[in-house]
Amino acid sequence: MGARYVTELIGALERYGERPAIGAGAGAGVLRFREVLDAVYRLAGALEEAGVGRGTGLACVTGGNRPEALLVRLAAHVLGARLTQVVGGPAVHGMEFILRDCRPGLVVHDVPVPETGARRLGLDGLLAAASAREPAEVPVRAREEDLARVMYTGGTTGRPKGVASTFGSLAARDSGRGARWTEPVYLSVTTLAQRSGGRCLEQLRAGGRVEILDPFEPREFAAACRRLGRVSTYLTPPMLYRLLDDPATSAGIPGLEAVSYGASPVLPGRLREAVTRWDARWRQGYGMNEAAVICRLTPADHEAAVSGRPELLASAGRPAAGVEVQVRDDRGAVLAAGRRGEVWVRSESVMAGYWNQPDLTAEVLRGGWLRTGDIGHFGDGGYLYLDDRVKDIVIVNGANIYCLPVEASLGRHPAVAQAAVVGRPSTLTGEEVCAFLVPAPGFEPTGAAADGACGLVERDLAPAHRPTAVFWTREIPLTARGKPDKRLLRERAAAAPLPPRRAP
Repeated sequence: MGARYVTELIGALERYGERPAIGAGAGAGVLRFREVLDAVYRLAGALEEAGVGRGTGLACVTGGNRPEALLVRLAAHVLGARLTQVVGGPAVHGMEFILRDCRPGLVVHDVPVPETGARRLGLDGLLAAASAREPAEVPVRAREEDLARVMYTGGTTGRPKGVASTFGSLAARDSGRGARWTEPVYLSVTTLAQRSGGRCLEQLRAGGRVEILDPFEPREFAAACRRLGRVSTYLTPPMLYRLLDDPATSAGIPGLEAVSYGASPVLPGRLREAVTRWDARWRQGYGMNEAAVICRLTPADHEAAVSGRPELLASAGRPAAGVEVQVRDDRGAVLAAGRRGEVWVRSESVMAGYWNQPDLTAEVLRGGWLRTGDIGHFGDGGYLYLDDRVKDIVIVNGANIYCLPVEASLGRHPAVAQAAVVGRPSTLTGEEVCAFLVPAPGFEPTGAAADGACGLVERDLAPAHRPTAVFWTREIPLTARGKPDKRLLRERAAAAPLPPRRAP
């Protein structure tokens, strides 16, 4: 019997035939569900003719968020192929490693890709071959235990890691988390290779329309919301900040009714601005490629936060339906609420393992539990608070300085719109804390402003947490997943001059 995740998607395409399904802008046409189904079957036939079948590795590399990439993904799922999808961009690195590591039988692409020995086929050529075929139903070949995809992490702490997920785990991710938005249109503005691609398929399964906007710009985003009406979307914190800072969108966005956000920590003060200014429902999802959504902050949680419980805006939420979450110490012992340790998670959505990395898989998967690599603690009411990532620390004079609290303190200064903290080598202290700051609109990036922001860190935390090097920048570079690119920032910090200073 075919994998439920795929058969339910195909069933939805059949059931909602004449409804609008996928659009890509005011000037572009909109595919209806029956047209999507027809295109998927044609693509599946063309891919099968090119040698792709159940268990075959298929890599799809595009230069942007093309709607056709969703059709290729669906066709790959029908065939039971093992899909690796990459949306290229200036933040993507390790492409050659990815295309070798995922062991594809075929690489479909619309941008130049490195020669790795795998067969290559242009995406436009594949689309042309598919359109020339006679429409014919293709049986769902995927099975629950088959690997559906290998999705690569950003590699901010090393080489990219392939997260392998079965069709069974994809079905658990889509059905066990509850609280799907009911808005008829999902506006996709983040990479289709990550969370947004799966969210698009969730929307189609529910009979809703998907609209793809690429690239993201605040005013174009607002125009799309007005045009489409009753829109839900998923934003990364940097996108949220841009919308808040643009005069055209800061006070509200007509047509936008529901916002999910995640991918990296959000500054609670800026989040409160958005929740109180915009007439929308808010939901946060704390998750990772290895486990999907782990915890959620619901719309009711956001309402409570602005009505007297502001600490909730700094929370990752409570465990999602079907997910067990524990905080453990270095020996694996479960810690009581209030004590800080590593977050462990168990659910049917957890990955099968890291592709081609059995030792790393054994390190993070323990008896059905996944070690997330995040440091956190449980607070009142069962809410999880994240303190940092295990490896996102700066070691100063032998003491661990966690970056997230430093970033939060820096972000409280009125002159700071965004902050990212990394470490760099120091001949005096081993490492020193470096801060990259984006000036807030109307503020000059001065030494006095930097000193004031660093003073907040010292007062909020301790003198050792105060950044000893500050770099003003126009923007924080992001990975393909929309997270601050700490790897690149470490390189920039290490390349900057090291001023002489006395040991503390």
